[in-house]
Amino acid sequence: MALVVICGQPCSGKSAAAACLAAALCSSTSDLTVRIIDESSLHLGRNDSYKDMVVEKNLRGVLRSEVDRSVSRDSIIVVDSLNNIKVRQRQCTTSLTFFSKQAQTF
Repeated sequence: MALVVICGQPCSGKSAAAACLAAALCSSTSDLTVRIIDESSLHLGRNDSYKDMVVEKNLRGVLRSEVDRSVSRDSIIVVDSLNNIKVRQRQCTTSLTFFSKQAQTF
């Protein structure tokens, strides 16, 4: 189980870095599933998703729900989005605490 959250400014190469990372991980390990979660994988437009705060908040909720559903013992999840560091740090800490408690029960 691994969760990689890519943070950075718009047009800073996050998507290219996510694609390179996913390709490298896929070629190096065959028993793990590598998945990139971004706006396009959820069929959401990048420009429309950030046009106002309400829509952006909804997008963050959808991204988090998809990450929560996708994380498993045999997967590596790469989150490629405009990740506000403070918001993501709080959400990832909450998710990792939840998943580490779940992993202990297996």
